[in-house]
Amino acid sequence: MFEAEITDVSLLRDSIATIADLIDETELRITENGIEMIASDRAVVAVVNFILSKNSFKTYNYDKETKIGINLLSLLQILRRAGTNDSLSIKLLENKLELVISGDSKRRFVLPLIDISKEELPPLDKLEFSATFHVNAEIFNSGIEDAELITDSIVLSMINNQLVMKAESDSSSTQLELPSGTDDLKVIKVNEPVRSRYSIDYLKKILKARKFVSHAVIDLATDYPMRINFEVPDKMQLGFVLAPRVEEG
Repeated sequence: MFEAEITDVSLLRDSIATIADLIDETELRITENGIEMIASDRAVVAVVNFILSKNSFKTYNYDKETKIGINLLSLLQILRRAGTNDSLSIKLLENKLELVISGDSKRRFVLPLIDISKEELPPLDKLEFSATFHVNAEIFNSGIEDAELITDSIVLSMINNQLVMKAESDSSSTQLELPSGTDDLKVIKVNEPVRSRYSIDYLKKILKARKFVSHAVIDLATDYPMRINFEVPDKMQLGFVLAPRVEEG
């Protein structure tokens, strides 16, 4: 049995909207702590780790851990029907998920549960990073948008407690430098200089999560996956691990 009601539908909707840009269908785990998922896109370039805490819900009634397969694009279409002051009730039926949007009216939707083929995920708990920092998500996104004018990938470097975002083509280049010691960049650790290249297209999709929080926590190492986390304390965690782009030549 699972029934829950959430009044801040935007938190769920915007989370699913960000995830659905990368993953169209997934398995959700309904647990004692909330709704959780960990899944990769079909190319296994990005892995998403999502937790919507039970603290986000007005009511949360659960009796045992349950896994459900859901089409995120279909779920998102329904969530987008909710208005600003509407609440959402979720109920697990046999092989179906019932969603009721309540406000000036009451609207009921039923989604079928689907079978999800499980992809083998990289061992995320074994990743080890050389640098960790908090960065202003809007400034970081600006660096990505600058780079998009030049090429389709960006090099991130952390040297002497300074974040450098650089993109180059045959004839053009752009570079953003962000020193530590301000609210825009707080370095937690830098064990050694790091440098790695990543896809701009993936980063743009991931950074849609910046609407939740002003800062992101990023972990880097040289020619290594990036981990980037967004968190609304006690309510939601949305994390991504992005594979590096192989250097050309």
